[in-house]
Parts: sequence; C-alpha cells; structure tokens
Amino acid sequence: MKVAVFALFFLGLLTANAKTLSILIGGSPDGWKEIAQDFYNKTGIKVNIVQGPPSTDAREIMYSISLLTKTKGFDLIYLDVVWLGKFASAGWLTPISTFVDPFQYFKNKNLTESSFLASLYAGQYYTVPIKADAGLLYYRKDLLEKYGYPVPKTWEELKIFAKEIKQKEKALGNDIEGFVFQGKQYEGLVCNFYEVLRGMGYELITQDQKGFKVAITEQELSNVFTFFRTLVEEGISPVSVINFEEEESRIVFQQGKAVFARNWPYAIKMLLEDEKMRDKFGVAVLPGASPTLGGWAIAISNYSPNKQEAWKFVDFLVDNGLKLLFLKRGDLPTKVDLFNDPEINQKLTYYEVIKQSIDLSKPRTIHPLYPRISSIIQVNLSAVIAGKTPPQLASQKTIRELKKLIEL
Repeated sequence: MKVAVFALFFLGLLTANAKTLSILIGGSPDGWKEIAQDFYNKTGIKVNIVQGPPSTDAREIMYSISLLTKTKGFDLIYLDVVWLGKFASAGWLTPISTFVDPFQYFKNKNLTESSFLASLYAGQYYTVPIKADAGLLYYRKDLLEKYGYPVPKTWEELKIFAKEIKQKEKALGNDIEGFVFQGKQYEGLVCNFYEVLRGMGYELITQDQKGFKVAITEQELSNVFTFFRTLVEEGISPVSVINFEEEESRIVFQQGKAVFARNWPYAIKMLLEDEKMRDKFGVAVLPGASPTLGGWAIAISNYSPNKQEAWKFVDFLVDNGLKLLFLKRGDLPTKVDLFNDPEINQKLTYYEVIKQSIDLSKPRTIHPLYPRISSIIQVNLSAVIAGKTPPQLASQKTIRELKKLIEL
C-alpha cells in the first residue's frame, strides 16, 4: 500500500511542468478526464488527473507530503471538507481572495450557502465547494403508514416510534431493528454525533476573537451520549451497530430489517433499484434538522507556480463540470440551480429533500487539530455505545480532553 501511495505521489510530481496543472482524486477518473480535455480544448492548459488510492486518509497523506516539501507537487487540491483547518492553518492553501471577491463569487455562481461556509477558515475563504453531501433519514414508509406514525421530527420521537414499531412487528413474528446508524469508531460516527448534538440544540466548540472554546456543558454532552447508549440498552439498535459503517447500515435497511436508518444520499439509488424495497421506503430531513455537511472542495496549492491557470480551471469546473460529475459519478452538485436541471432532476429522486438537507447542513468543527478532536469524540462515544463507560463519565473525560487540546 505504501509503495502504491508514494508511486502515485511521485507520478504527480514527475508529470507536472510549468504548463501543466495536476490534481489527485480518488476512485474512477470518469467525469474528471472529460472536463480536463474540454478545458484543454478551450484554453490550451493541460490538467493531469492523477488517480489516487480509494482511501481518503491515504490521499490526505499524499497531499500532505507534497505540500510539506513546499515544492510544486499538485497545483490543485481536491480535499475533504474536514481537511480545511489543517491545510489552511499550515499555509498550504491560496486564499480565494487572491483571484476574486469570495462572497460575490459564491453568490454569483449560486453555490449552496452551507457548502461555502465550510470553505471559511480564520476569516478567509480557501476552497470552492464541488461535491455536496448531507446526512439523511431513511424510513420504512409502509410501516409508518401501517401503524399511523408520522416521520419523526426530533431524536426523541425517533426513539419512541422505532421502539414501538419494533415491538408491534415483533408481536407479529417479524424480526426488525428500530434504528441503524454508523456506530463504528471512525469518522462516520462523528458525523452521527454532530447530528444528534445539534439536533438537541447544542454546539460542541465555538470560536470568537479570543480563540476556540468548548461550548457544551458536561450535562448536555451526557444527554447526547445517553441517547446513543439507550439506543442499544433499550433494544432500538442492535448491539452490532458498534461495527456499522455506511454499507452495513444500508444493507440492514435495504433487507427490510430496520424501521429507520441514517445514511448519505448515495443509498437512494441502490434502494430504488431493489424491487422489494423501492415502494416501501421514504427519505426525509434528519430529526432536529441539523444534518452533518459532507462533501469535497477544490483549492489551489500555495506552492503552485501556476496559480492563475489553476484558478481558471476551478472557475471552468464550477461553470462547466458539476453537472458532468453528477451524471458520470453521482457527485451531488453544489450549484443550487443545477437541482432544477431537467436531466439531473430526472435522475435525482428525492432531490427536494436532498437540497433541503444540504441547505440545513453544518460542517464539523473547522480547526487545525480537527483530526484529534474527532479522535477524542470517537474513542469516548464508542466506549459509551459499547457499554464500557457511563455517559456522565465519558462526558467529563471528553470535555476535559477537548479543553486541554484547544483552549489556551
């Protein structure tokens, strides 16, 4: 794996020259290569699309090594929204204000407000959002109709509805879970955590002119942790949820074995293609109306000698590439008007719910030490869900660790 990662890294370096831009992406180059060719045809500027490993962490390492050398490496950086704090604080990214007025640019391009807020760090905009994503609630429409339940609007309602429907189905001999989510100790768990936290009206970390501070009390955080623990204790979620990522959650729901599921929009297509499920499920905004913002953005390396050419590609991508990335890869566009495009509209079932969720979504804490913040949440919440640490004790430990990390 290490050999492959570094081979791809050096490929990016070796193929770059003064008249060529380079960018590292994950997965298939479909869409990207067509956009690069179109850009070359119109401008004469070549863009090398370097296909990196599927692992997000591996690509972050590749970009970080390239940027640490303070040499050209990759001119364009395609980054997960949670990398912003680390990359911007290190001085690796060129502010968008170098090329345009950021606020006017985002407004004129009709980009979703939530996604460009995720481009802001320490008063500067560093990225242009390219791919949007937000958490969604999947529910068994047939079961809610059968028992006369509405779609839950709060997390407490979800618990009650899930538990009661599970009990009613069990009485009929049907084995079904109430709610499945991403409970494994990884970044997906942190996304779920922020959704419940904010859906309950809390915020974890805030920032003002004096810096960052932990904004939640021990009791409030304990309430959040208790919610997750009682899902397992009360039999609403299976014990095995501690091992669930996105696909495990999707599969259980798609097999008809869960009343509710939390997942990203990608699962809609798979459910619609399943003859047994396509008429039995619905999609809604998550309880508490505070979905976690996911997605990817593009930035320009501070060490690129071709910054103006790189900006031309970014602008071209926003104007001419987002629709193609959706049609070729299923990447949700960040331009609001594209949600009304007939071709996209036809393929994007539940687009109104998706758009509403993206509009409501919020980024995770943007901080230079976000990976360590995430790790603190993962370790402590995972211990709570597994029943190893009581919620109150985990709350005290989490807040103590966060304060030590971020407060001066």
